[in-house]
Amino acid sequence: MTKQLSRREFMRNAGLAGTGLALAACAPVAQDGAMDDGSMMAEKETAYIFDYDPTGTDAWVEADQLFIEYFTEKYPDYEIIREQAPWAGFTEKLLTSIAGGSKYDVIYGYWQWLPLFIENNVIGPLDDLIDADTEISADDFFDYAKETIEGETFGLAWFISGWLHWYNLSAVNEAGATTPKEMNVNGDWDYDAWYQFAKEFTSEQDGVPIYGYEMGSGRSVSVYVMLAWAWGTEQWNDDFSASLMDNEENIALWKWIQQFYLEGLTPQPGASTTEQPISYTNGRSMATMAGQWYTRNIVQDGAPDIFDIGMVPFPTGPSGQYSVAALNSFYFSSDPGSVDPAWAWYKERSFSEAAAGIYASIGGGRFPSIKRVAPATVYEWEDVEVYEAIRPILRTYRTSPKESEWINTYWNVAWDEMVLATRPVEEILGQLAEESTALVNS
Repeated sequence: MTKQLSRREFMRNAGLAGTGLALAACAPVAQDGAMDDGSMMAEKETAYIFDYDPTGTDAWVEADQLFIEYFTEKYPDYEIIREQAPWAGFTEKLLTSIAGGSKYDVIYGYWQWLPLFIENNVIGPLDDLIDADTEISADDFFDYAKETIEGETFGLAWFISGWLHWYNLSAVNEAGATTPKEMNVNGDWDYDAWYQFAKEFTSEQDGVPIYGYEMGSGRSVSVYVMLAWAWGTEQWNDDFSASLMDNEENIALWKWIQQFYLEGLTPQPGASTTEQPISYTNGRSMATMAGQWYTRNIVQDGAPDIFDIGMVPFPTGPSGQYSVAALNSFYFSSDPGSVDPAWAWYKERSFSEAAAGIYASIGGGRFPSIKRVAPATVYEWEDVEVYEAIRPILRTYRTSPKESEWINTYWNVAWDEMVLATRPVEEILGQLAEESTALVNS
């Protein structure tokens, strides 16, 4: 069953009135302690959270405030103090603050940061907390919702991005073409159909190019891996001792991607500018790939006022159909100062039914991490059937031992060479595989 909750409906159902709490870095979530019978201030347990600052994304800012109101009402004896940082420089600010003596009990996380946080002993595993908890157990969670390293659980995702294709349904209907969703239901949505879609809907209007597909997100290793799975491969062998990037499957896949750039079916890097943006939401690209978080971009840019929104899972490749479960988890400190309020915040913020409803406005709740929580949607144009079709094909991305260095030093360079066709794909991937293997064994 799918629930659709507006802000007004959630507040009414939860029985919460607006408390006027402001969101600010380092601002306490809870109000001052209540007086006891002896007119003495009741002492509160305090936990410190290092959180993401979503300023600029209105729906997220509003959702944070709703959650603060909810948590404060439910846990009046806990005080939560949040320090926030923007995405750019987030990890640097966190590590600098900790080096300067600051301590945090719960930390906002992202899958690419996990190795860095473990390496610096910033976070610890959750397994003991889960085992001791009387309300939840490890079996309550979908496997794709767990961030695990060497058998230890470091994160239980609050936000799971099940990646899919978004396409201009109006353009498809006007052309009298079969929709990708219909092709998927009929078993015809494969990689050739994806390529043919891009060819059919690449055009020019008043001298302005309209692209059939926006392939730029494929540069992300956690997005590319979905395509690799479908082609029967991935980037690494099982124990990360050797790169697989020079095998025949990856070579064939890179050549398949390259044709989109060579044939002008997707914009070249840098083609989109502030003055002339190219995006799915403004109609300059007929389709793109993104997780359900993209709903907030669609709404903020007013795309539903321009055209009808189409959704479909990633196509079926030679080895199957997959979607990556891209995870955002909160992480728990390796040395928490106040466990009870911190764990209460972690559980409520990460996988409570209340949080699923509150954060539905930014794309949360479509793929709940905990099995008993029903999926939540917000917008009438969201296709629940597509979300349900994605759930069984979700897989988690495996983070390599030296992920950041590998991506920035080797992967991105090779990808750019492929896009620009500076030399044969076989040469590009041969060098990438050699350098990647040397890196993880150094």
